[in-house]
Amino acid sequence: MTDTLDHDTPREPAADPARPAAPPAPSREEKVALRREQLRRRRIVAGVLAGVLLLLVAAGGWVVWGTSVLGLKTVQVDGTEGALDPALESAVTDVVGVAPGTPLIRVDLAAVRDRVETVPGVDSAEVSRHWPGTVRLAVTPRVAVAVVAANAALYLMDAEGVPYQTVAARPAGLVSLRLATPGPGDPATAAGLAVVAALPAGLVGTVASVTAANPYDITVQLTDGRSVIWGGATDNARKSQILTAVLARPGTTFDISDPGLVAVR
Repeated sequence: MTDTLDHDTPREPAADPARPAAPPAPSREEKVALRREQLRRRRIVAGVLAGVLLLLVAAGGWVVWGTSVLGLKTVQVDGTEGALDPALESAVTDVVGVAPGTPLIRVDLAAVRDRVETVPGVDSAEVSRHWPGTVRLAVTPRVAVAVVAANAALYLMDAEGVPYQTVAARPAGLVSLRLATPGPGDPATAAGLAVVAALPAGLVGTVASVTAANPYDITVQLTDGRSVIWGGATDNARKSQILTAVLARPGTTFDISDPGLVAVR
């Protein structure tokens, strides 16, 4: 008998005994359960991370707000227009009123500024915090332009008409300004200061005083006894220009209230 090979009949491949059988596909219920487990684990990890972050934030807040780690270590006082007078710098430092070690974040900058601006020689101040432990004060000092007598004392006066600091005697280079009611809201004060500002620099040393009875009646008294009737605080530039030449004339009283019609007596 002869065996014949049937080419049309497919044969199943022989099983490979070394290859493991493929696992059965998970059922729908198993897929849902697996997804739930993955979500649960993610929630746990997220919760742990959130807790750690919260602890870090709380610890950082405690360091910043409740300890001296980032507390006040230095008070830096600077002038906005150059170095401050050492006495003024010392006076400013004395009124800062913040204890060393106070958490920098808790320093009341507005309160510090208000205290600093009570110092007689301070016109204004800006206060800022600089980490990790410095409070900086930028101080604009008052600049004296005249000396004025008030309340039985002698005061330095700035260009705004503020008598701000007592002195024992008139400092060299400052004019004595005589006023009935000195102050920034007084018209005679403003007029007198305008005249003081207009005086020729070369004559300031020879001026004993400037008296402003009112804004329209201002007299300049010289140290040698002569006087200049300035009149009102008008045409100040013109009056300043002619003053030196007028004072070269003989006389004791020089009326330049009208610079176009000077009278000498």
